[in-house]
Amino acid sequence: MNVVVVTTAGAIPLEPLGALPEGVQIRFVTVAEDARARQDAVVVELPHGVGGRLGDRISALLQGGAAQRMILRASPLDRGARFWRAVRADGRIDPFLHDADLLVAGDRDANYATWQLARRATVPAVAGYAAATKELQGRAAG
Repeated sequence: MNVVVVTTAGAIPLEPLGALPEGVQIRFVTVAEDARARQDAVVVELPHGVGGRLGDRISALLQGGAAQRMILRASPLDRGARFWRAVRADGRIDPFLHDADLLVAGDRDANYATWQLARRATVPAVAGYAAATKELQGRAAG
């Protein structure tokens, strides 16, 4: 079984799903620079131009309250939306997902990209490592 973890975290977790059933392989779609040398990862580039810097600054300003964060989440400057655009534009993603059996959103900013990838690739997806572990245990049991 091939599991693809989609994450915007700065580093790939060592064992995101704990002890895995035999035959489960984990691959990553990430922005983590430390994954560049790995064969089991595709590192996408978030925009770092004027739009990216502006998004980061506005994001920092809007972290004060729930209403402000909701406004940011609905805007194209949101980190999750920028991550999805970067993933969508990367030509390596579709071949990387061709034999995936499960997609896992590793963090909040990866949820939208994971959902969109699951729709495109017709692959089941879950949000979070705990849900992925439960899904894998359920598949292993029956």
